[in-house]
Amino acid sequence: MQFEILDDFFIKYGKQYHAGLIDSKAARNLVKRYHYSGKVVSNSKLHLGVFSNDTDELVGVLQYGPCMNGNKTALRFSEELPMFELNRMVMVDEEPRNAESMALSLCNKWLKENTNLSYILSFSDGKENNCGYIYQANNWKYLGYLLSDSFYDLDGEIKHNVTVWHQYKEKHELRDTHTTDEILCQYFQNISKITSKQHVYVMPIKKKVKFNFPFLDYYPKMDKEIAILKRKWIKKDGEVIKMTETFTDEKIKPIY
Repeated sequence: MQFEILDDFFIKYGKQYHAGLIDSKAARNLVKRYHYSGKVVSNSKLHLGVFSNDTDELVGVLQYGPCMNGNKTALRFSEELPMFELNRMVMVDEEPRNAESMALSLCNKWLKENTNLSYILSFSDGKENNCGYIYQANNWKYLGYLLSDSFYDLDGEIKHNVTVWHQYKEKHELRDTHTTDEILCQYFQNISKITSKQHVYVMPIKKKVKFNFPFLDYYPKMDKEIAILKRKWIKKDGEVIKMTETFTDEKIKPIY
């Protein structure tokens, strides 16, 4: 993917913060410490640090990179490349409540002045009771939502399919004769696959970017959203079962 950083300088957001490029190690250390997942995204390519104007301390990080499956996802939304996905955004706990909104606005400005990106894509994870208030406060464009069924609930701990495969099946002695679900049943009392929304937001970086879907004239609100739409049980209270529970009567209309 063609990507060019046109300049390297710090820009300021009023009296609070300034931002600029930092190295990946510093960014990842802060993400691991303060992001709710405790994990970094391996394909992050651009790391912007947010610093306090008063102390010059690093108080936030935004990480950007291509979509996990390359341009396949990007081209679903727009043919105008290059683009990046906002992979991670964190601020240290001591910063005020509106710090994330200020940091996001600051970094959007940095991207517009210093890169040739067409737009930024980001997802808000419905299963984490997140509908994207931070993007709404910064006037990002809302396209709707996708459905995600890529996560297991294992005795109350949520894990992605890929993580589950690596941790429990990849090197298991029964991997060639048993399914992932059958192997998981050896370790957990309650196993289910969950379906939730991923709310899709975009921020045009250059002018007049054309998207394949219209911008919606409303934003989702968590008091009207349900974190988990559906739960497909594999094992419950120690008993292997095949049962699906649906928790909404909403007419589901994903983008695609």
